[in-house]
Amino acid sequence: MKYLPLVFVIGCATSDLSAEVGESMALEVVTTCPTGQWCTEAAPVAVLLHSVWAVSEDDVFAVGDGGAILRRTNNAWTAMASGTSSNLRGVWAASSSDVWASGVTGTILHFDGTAWSQVAVATTANLDAVWGSSSSDVWFAGSGTVLHWTGAGFTSSGFAGALLSVSGTGPSDVWATGENASMHHWNGAAWATSTPVSGTNTYFAVFALATGDVWVTDFMPGKETAHWNGAKWTTARTGSGIFNGMSAVAPNDVWGAGGNRVGHWNGTAWTTEQPFGTSVALWSVAAVPGNAWIVGSAGLIAHRSL
Repeated sequence: MKYLPLVFVIGCATSDLSAEVGESMALEVVTTCPTGQWCTEAAPVAVLLHSVWAVSEDDVFAVGDGGAILRRTNNAWTAMASGTSSNLRGVWAASSSDVWASGVTGTILHFDGTAWSQVAVATTANLDAVWGSSSSDVWFAGSGTVLHWTGAGFTSSGFAGALLSVSGTGPSDVWATGENASMHHWNGAAWATSTPVSGTNTYFAVFALATGDVWVTDFMPGKETAHWNGAKWTTARTGSGIFNGMSAVAPNDVWGAGGNRVGHWNGTAWTTEQPFGTSVALWSVAAVPGNAWIVGSAGLIAHRSL
């Protein structure tokens, strides 16, 4: 990976976080990553980045601690003004002008294409994840709760445990899971609970490609992932990779990131690698046709041309 002169990197690395998120600030232009390799891209902030979502190959959002919101457009990362110092945990976008972020103590933010604003909600729960199928169907998962934005307001459902992840394919197919929380499925009328992996009720990430193509991750040795085919769950080992986040381009092109490992499902088996060494913590991955991004500790951002 080649960058612009080092002086720009140093200027970004020594900036105060409050100033960075208080006004938009462009980072140096990044070059194309060689196909099949992970290339790090310097971030405007050095905080933990907890979630990443790609609207397209040229519009990517990442959120993290201290209210950090980053955006990648025109091959450059920019720190956006979030209006909050709360740690942000999840991000999802219906479009470039309809983006949602969630975080600790009930923090919900919305971007309308011009600015981020805080959305009032009657909860102080930590909201670790957000996903939606449209502007009027957005779901937030957190400590003991799932919130649903209908376009006019929020509804809520209570659960045991700390929900860490939410995903689905539409208003009648939503999955939520987490720590001591089992797997919960919304069919449009009611929630049902299932057990993808025997011996545990703690899962870290869920990702739905279709109603009959859903992945979930956990920490059980040899059963680190499980796949739902519409009728039953089948476990699949990753080779010690435990994923905090998942994304996919196709059923045979699924990505996972967690701990210090990146995993890839090719339709038959998982392979894993440690492209950034053993000292990093990876939290989220976002894939679109031709590209994938990973974020993690200390402002880590990595890009791969698929």
